[in-house]
This record gives sequence, C-alpha cells and structure tokens, in this order.
Amino acid sequence: MSILMSRRHVRVLKKPFINIKSGDIELEARLDLPPGEGRPPCVLFCHPDPKHGGSMDNNVLEKVNESLLKNSIATLRFNFRGVGNSTGEFTGGKFEGRDIISIVEFLSTHTLVDGSKLGIFGYSFGAWMALEATLATTKIKSVVSVACPQRWYSTFGTVEMVQPKLLISGDRDHDFPHGHFKFLSGRFTEPRQVETITGADHFFHGYEDILGGLTVKFFLGTI
Repeated sequence: MSILMSRRHVRVLKKPFINIKSGDIELEARLDLPPGEGRPPCVLFCHPDPKHGGSMDNNVLEKVNESLLKNSIATLRFNFRGVGNSTGEFTGGKFEGRDIISIVEFLSTHTLVDGSKLGIFGYSFGAWMALEATLATTKIKSVVSVACPQRWYSTFGTVEMVQPKLLISGDRDHDFPHGHFKFLSGRFTEPRQVETITGADHFFHGYEDILGGLTVKFFLGTI
C-alpha cells in the first residue's frame, strides 16, 4: 500500500489527509490521532450511501469520531471510490468491500496505530459494508453497525460472525420497523449487543451524543 500526503496538510501531524491505494484507485482518507504517546487502537469508519449525500463528513461519523478521540482511540475516515476526492466510480456495494480491506491492510501495519487493535464502525450503507468486511478478515476485532438497511441486515443472521458486534437502530427508522430489527438482531451469532435509541429516526439528528457514548463503551471493551 502506498501513502500520498497532501502538501498543504503535511504539517498537520495529528490530522493528516492521505490517499490510500485500493487496486488501481486512490481513496481519500483522514487519520485522526488522540493526544498522548504510544500507538492507540484505531476504528475505521464507513459512511452512508453517497447517492443520498453520504460521505466521511456525515454528522453521525463526525460526532462519534470526536467521542472516540476523547477516549484515546484513533480513527480513520475515508470516502468510498467516486466520493469526494477518491478516484474511480461508486459501485453501490460491488467493489466497496475491496476498498475497506485495502484500508484494513494499511492500518494493520501503520506505525502510528496498534494494527492488532482495529475496530470498524458503519452507518447505513456503511453498516452493510462494515459487516461484510468483518466477515472477510480477522484483522477487524469488533464492529458497530448503525441503521443498516434491512434488506442487507437480514442476510447476516444466516452466517457465523465471531467478532463482537454492537447493533444499533432508532425506533423511528423509516427503513426498518423496530420489531423487525429486534427479531433479525436476535439471529446474529454471539457475542452481540443490541441497542435501540428511542426517538431516533434513520438520520439520528440530536442523538449523536448517545451514539458516541454507546460506541466508545463498546470499543473500549472489545479492541
């Protein structure tokens, strides 16, 4: 994997913008490191569908990112292919899983984070991709899925996923009736933690702090 640092950001040591190779394309990414010495654990973020405005600058990702950094966990946010300054074309899930694995490989050997302590956080479309990636590599130690679309969520109850899982939905999600979310979550293999955020819809506006708290507590105990 190769890294290309933008010249205008090279002096920002704690928050470098980087490009990560994934096959023949380059993914725009941002690695945020918490204050302190040593190599912290790291969480990789997967953003919502760009067809609906999703990118690594999404409100949910921004707030959860902030919460993790305050608790000494590094983060890496990136734009899927064809989004922002990432090259290539968005494929709606066909090749985006490859992008995640490329970034996991990059993080697993990075000198500034502990590559043996990697978690993944996905929101909406990104939750689907995060769960797929967790099945594909043992280098991901735990996963948080927030508001995964139900047409994809239902498939994960039929496979064995050994890593710890935090599964979150709002009880007013327009895409996923609460009762069905609870039923399908019960099919996931242990260990799993299932949380419903009362009052939240698919976008979690005003509930970002709750998401951040749940996510921090989960990753502190699993990576």
